[in-house]
Amino acid sequence: MRSVIGDRRNWIWLAVWLATRALIVAEVGFWATSHPRLQDVGNYATWSHVLTGEGAFPSGDAWQYPPGAGLLMLVPRILPGSYGEAFVGLMVLADLAGLVLLARLARRSDNDTGVWVWLLAMPLLGTFAVLRFDLVPTVIAIAALLVVHRRPQWFGALAGLGAAVKLWPVLVLFGEWDGRRLLRSVLAALAALAVVFAASAIAFGDPVGFVSHGGDRGLQEEAVATIPWQLEEIVSGDPYPRAIRFGAWEVATPTADGVATALGWLTLAALAAAAAWWWRWRQRIREGCERLADAAVSRDFVFTVVLLVVVTSRVLSTQYMVWLLGLAAVVLSAGTARLARPAWIVVGATALSTATFKSPELTLIRDVALLGATIDAAFAMVGMLRRAPLEPADSAG
Repeated sequence: MRSVIGDRRNWIWLAVWLATRALIVAEVGFWATSHPRLQDVGNYATWSHVLTGEGAFPSGDAWQYPPGAGLLMLVPRILPGSYGEAFVGLMVLADLAGLVLLARLARRSDNDTGVWVWLLAMPLLGTFAVLRFDLVPTVIAIAALLVVHRRPQWFGALAGLGAAVKLWPVLVLFGEWDGRRLLRSVLAALAALAVVFAASAIAFGDPVGFVSHGGDRGLQEEAVATIPWQLEEIVSGDPYPRAIRFGAWEVATPTADGVATALGWLTLAALAAAAAWWWRWRQRIREGCERLADAAVSRDFVFTVVLLVVVTSRVLSTQYMVWLLGLAAVVLSAGTARLARPAWIVVGATALSTATFKSPELTLIRDVALLGATIDAAFAMVGMLRRAPLEPADSAG
């Protein structure tokens, strides 16, 4: 404790965090003469009233969240202040928890790059980080990656808890290569999910109804797969057909609908490829390639898998960049340069994300950057398996 208090870096980080987060909260407009710009927080407040008033999860296509998200939306109702103030305060606390976790990882690896990325790149998203709840599953995923290989039960429980709020944190389970530890992690993840789903079912009824709400979504205009439409609009000057579906703008053409369907299969193919890489990774470690058992490899792999899922998704909302930025910060704090380039590309793409609503050119650059980062990361991970030297088998995990 004394070393933490006496470390000057911690006080510098805290000062920078206070300054940058104060600017973010000020941008929300709580102290302005007009009403604060709460964006989706208004929907969360409405849904929280439905949960408490009707004792059921919200109906309609807009509700596309696991039951843990509903429980999270209830928390601001028991905190001081208005719902909007309490929600933003809760996200600021989550942001601080992310800083603490990354600082801990930085001390382990003696590399604080990821801490500075969290401090200085998160504000590039403006108010998105505090007006959505994506910070919570991101911080939970960071916590899971912090204990990967060290505490399997905690690793799995955190993965399950994150997935109960937003599904993607379950992908961190790809980071465990050891069969016994993975089994314990999966059981812990299932237990955490079971607790959240059971509590939600008792309190609010059907906790899995959200699965069917977003199944018919089309191709959202921010998704990476819309690059051809973005190019066409830039070259021709004519906007492509758009329509609001499921609460977001989508490309409204039969071709886009077909692409959206194909993307679902492409995501499954990406996950199958990740599973094949995982299997070969495990074999190489058993053959005696001890360096591959390092936790930094696991963190790199999880970052790559999440990138694959994001770029093959039919949806790419701006708040998804919170996930990628958090994982990029983890990768940059891991003490290796293996995925430094794709991680920095993600940081650059984050800087463009809030401007994509105003400029098709910036949307195109952002999406091409994410596609390039994904390809770069995937090739780096495949190349690492091929180049990794064998070591004495009796030292392998």
